[in-house]
Amino acid sequence: MLTRRRFVWNTAAAAAALALLPSTRFALAQSAGTYRNPLLGGDHPDPSPIRVGNGFYLTHSSFDYAPGLLVWHSRDLVNWTPVAAALRRYYGIVWAPYLCEYQGHFYIYFPAGGQLQVVHAEKPEGPWSEPIELGIKAIDPAHIAEGGRRFLYMAGGKVAELTADGLAVKTPPRTVFEAWPMPANIRMECTCLEGPKVLEHNGWFYLNVAEGGTAGPATSHAVVSARSRHAEGPWEFSPYNPVVHTGSRDDRWLSLGHGRLVDTPDGKWYMTVHAYENGYRTLGRQLMLLPIEWTVDGWFRVPAGLTADAALPLPVPGANQQPFADPSDDFTKPELGLQWAFWREYDPTRFTTGTGALTLQARGKSLNETPVLTSPVGGHSYTVEVDVEVEPGCTSGLVLFYNPEHSTSILLSPEGISARLASGSTHSHREKGATRATLRIVNDREEIDFYYRLPGQPWRRTEESAEIAGMNHNVLGGFLDVRPALCAYGTGKATFRGFKYWPEVRVPA
Repeated sequence: MLTRRRFVWNTAAAAAALALLPSTRFALAQSAGTYRNPLLGGDHPDPSPIRVGNGFYLTHSSFDYAPGLLVWHSRDLVNWTPVAAALRRYYGIVWAPYLCEYQGHFYIYFPAGGQLQVVHAEKPEGPWSEPIELGIKAIDPAHIAEGGRRFLYMAGGKVAELTADGLAVKTPPRTVFEAWPMPANIRMECTCLEGPKVLEHNGWFYLNVAEGGTAGPATSHAVVSARSRHAEGPWEFSPYNPVVHTGSRDDRWLSLGHGRLVDTPDGKWYMTVHAYENGYRTLGRQLMLLPIEWTVDGWFRVPAGLTADAALPLPVPGANQQPFADPSDDFTKPELGLQWAFWREYDPTRFTTGTGALTLQARGKSLNETPVLTSPVGGHSYTVEVDVEVEPGCTSGLVLFYNPEHSTSILLSPEGISARLASGSTHSHREKGATRATLRIVNDREEIDFYYRLPGQPWRRTEESAEIAGMNHNVLGGFLDVRPALCAYGTGKATFRGFKYWPEVRVPA
């Protein structure tokens, strides 16, 4: 991994590169009063933060997982804790939600299955309403109000007026914004006018959009800004466009974009964005935070000379950047923790948890058919482990999951221990008739080893290992990430105990 990177924030100005330190998922601030990106390792794309009093909340895309629309809380914009899931069931693929507050009430506008929808609540912690369809086929909504009128922007530069309660559409969408012409020397995936974020500040309305495509070439994504005196336009482009942009495929943070501004109680301003990490696209798009400054002529920009990996000033003085939350679970609570989500399902009759065990009813005939239970993580290397016990007819185990067709795993069934490689081939081993084992997967910079231990016996490693660098969107599509998962298919049920996570390689003694 390179230890020096150059990061270009806009095409007009490129400062000399700063010396950068290698970063890991658990990297802490190097000095008092600073933080380092990413804030949330692993896939947390399309972040949508707001400030509420002295605190902050955000949500992000949940794609094919349920519960969805996870809501996070922070006191300092750097350390985040999940506090609610606004969607308890699976309603379809959820992209680029927009969290907002209007007259003391909270809304999340989001697309699911291609239809724009909204949920609302009296507070961000919920409870949230059931989704209300708005009757618009679009993606990437964004809410803004002016003079008591409420508007909903969406991808493609379109806007529709909402009813006063924000729960229905008053006028059909119409185009009010055209894409900024990306410079010809920028290699991009597509124009892809997406991800609008709207802000009113000092008499101006600011519209940030994503252009260039969210994946593909390293330089494809960008934050483009415009402003207007009115919520519906007309819009003029910022002279600092692209405000944020990956300058080179040699940079550490690739396809950086999708920006939304948020301020602190004492008047500082920051922008959340997402990005792929060079060499680790399997982690998905990770959450980043960048300081911005306002210019004398009323525009904003990222201060010259800053780099994505620099030690950046903390938004709230006195805060300390903490390690990311540990997804380990002893299954002693009566409900699943917010770190867990099922693939395209949420059926509470399928599982029970508490008293130190999670029981999961088998579903489907193969790993390709079963809705796995997942927990996203970050980091170049990590180790996951779980104890599993199966009933006759049940195959269960520990998975690194991208989608049903692409995963790698170590599985236990009455036929024995088997390893499934990323290619889909499965290799069986001894231990025929075993019904309980402790399983471990070690991810060492995208090379995978599998371990198992039967009760009262030493650890053993399978002779097969896997490699997962190709399990990413640019190869497979879907805008997903590789994440640890638990599975159970066939008949009967599986019982899991002691799911453990370590942010490093842990080879059994």
